[in-house]
Amino acid sequence: NEVTALIAQSGGKQLARVQLFDVFHGAQLGADKKSLAFRLAFQSDEKTLTDKDAARLRNKIVKRLRKDIGAELRSA
Repeated sequence: NEVTALIAQSGGKQLARVQLFDVFHGAQLGADKKSLAFRLAFQSDEKTLTDKDAARLRNKIVKRLRKDIGAELRSA
């Protein structure tokens, strides 16, 4: 719930929906760590959002999660 709340706060009014869709626990992550996967939907009433707009919002969210709870973005 804390992570979802931070995402919602950071995404601002253009973040229309936050959905947790996967949680993974495993030895390869390290002790007391888990991987959370979220689906985010961005929407604006003023304009069509570009990929650049969505990336900017996503980066803002990731930066906040790193700062506040030490989260790391999993690489592909």
